[in-house]
Amino acid sequence: GIDSKALFSELRERISEELDYELEAQHQRRVERLLRGHPFISVPRVDTALSTRRILVSEFINGERFDVVREREESERDRYGEIVFRFYFGLLYRDRMALGDPHPGNYLLRPEGRVAFLDYGLLRDVAPERVNAERSIAQAVRDRDAPALKSALVGGGYLPAERGDIVDAELALRMMRRATRWYAVPGHRRFGPDDDRRRHRRHREHRDSDAGHSRADAREQINQFTLPPDTVLIRRMHGIVGIVLWQLRAGADWGAIAAEYLHGGPPATALGEAEAAFFK
Repeated sequence: GIDSKALFSELRERISEELDYELEAQHQRRVERLLRGHPFISVPRVDTALSTRRILVSEFINGERFDVVREREESERDRYGEIVFRFYFGLLYRDRMALGDPHPGNYLLRPEGRVAFLDYGLLRDVAPERVNAERSIAQAVRDRDAPALKSALVGGGYLPAERGDIVDAELALRMMRRATRWYAVPGHRRFGPDDDRRRHRRHREHRDSDAGHSRADAREQINQFTLPPDTVLIRRMHGIVGIVLWQLRAGADWGAIAAEYLHGGPPATALGEAEAAFFK
């Protein structure tokens, strides 16, 4: 049910912006000002005098690449993964900026323990209404509230109102919990092979519980959904951050950490307390 014309228009605009280094420099300076002095996040300063539309120059950062960090001890990988999570989720739900390219080549672990984030080309400002819609969806998933979730999906533009009657709210809830429970639902989770086995077991259980829906019926319902163009970078960010945490085999209560940004929850970790003190 995706409106491909609107989607490709959004992608074309974002990619065109990514090729403009003057615009990227503006993004980077903006994020650097927001997070200057942050206790565990570092943003390189742009050298404006040396930068042009075709060349972007920023301060040199000395640090370890991702492949080195992923071989470290579990506690170090967990801390690093939490910082990556907090950087991208914080920018989105606190500062209303979707930074859509969180792949591992875009950050470095500095010697003093802060993580430096390097690439600001694929950035989109997010309207307050969109952030609130994402929060409502996450809250309904967390509460297992199928009617509220269906309403939030309609309100957020993922389910056109005229197609709403076709979709079973409980099926939508099961689908969304599979996709978002790792950050929408509190509870400790360690990514990696054991997590894969649990996910496959849950998939079998859900498949059995979906027996009342024929494959054709489920496909028809899934096809009622769409992807609002302004959510492309949001969905990309969520997906890639999840992949990065899996590669790190990182463990934490991701739902409790996300709740700080999604629902104004209290700091869930020592890093959360340090960040709260910084912004206060």
